[in-house]
Amino acid sequence: MLVFDLRGNLAHFRRPDTTGTHATYPFIPRTVLHGFIASVLGLEQLSGENWVGIQLLSPVRTCSQEMSMLGKGWLGESKSTFNRRTSIELVVNPHYRVYYAGDQVEKLSEMIYQGKSYYHTYLGSAYCLTFPRYIDCLKMKKINAEPGSILNCCTVVPSHVIDKLIPVGGSQYGRVGGMHYRHLGERRFEGTINIIYEATGRPVVFKVKNAAADKPVNFYRLGEEEVVSLW
Repeated sequence: MLVFDLRGNLAHFRRPDTTGTHATYPFIPRTVLHGFIASVLGLEQLSGENWVGIQLLSPVRTCSQEMSMLGKGWLGESKSTFNRRTSIELVVNPHYRVYYAGDQVEKLSEMIYQGKSYYHTYLGSAYCLTFPRYIDCLKMKKINAEPGSILNCCTVVPSHVIDKLIPVGGSQYGRVGGMHYRHLGERRFEGTINIIYEATGRPVVFKVKNAAADKPVNFYRLGEEEVVSLW
């Protein structure tokens, strides 16, 4: 399993249900991360088997900023050169640890280790440049999480595998609903997924239930106590 970090001053992962004001997801979505990996490898989009896990290494912080944006023809504007002031929500000082397992692990490990990429890499928008930093390539043991067992997960967790959230004192939990699940190409997407996360980067402790067959989740042992979820 490849482990690498993504870090930047800003990120913007625009929610598709916002047009006038551009709200952002609090962390990098699955489809954006797939596109990021494809950019490093020089692919139009990922194919085959690709599993990703996302760990928050910095607290989720956002701010709003007005920017002058060029008009978008697909929004029905008459002139593509029209300038308009738009309120944009930005993630401030994002820092993620990404766990990747799949068909591209060897090539992706080589590219990131050597600091190479076919295309520019950024956190959601072109003005949010970032450069992936290689951490390690690990042999991690996949665990069979039986329904009812309790896991201490250091990554964000799809809500459909959580039977019961076990709150820990001082933690700040959040839920992101309706994230795109799979990109089909040509701005077309299939399925949505809901995610539970801890806003300061602490682990999420929960009781497991069976995952839906069409959105499987795998768990891997990271240390003696913590696991990571890949989906």
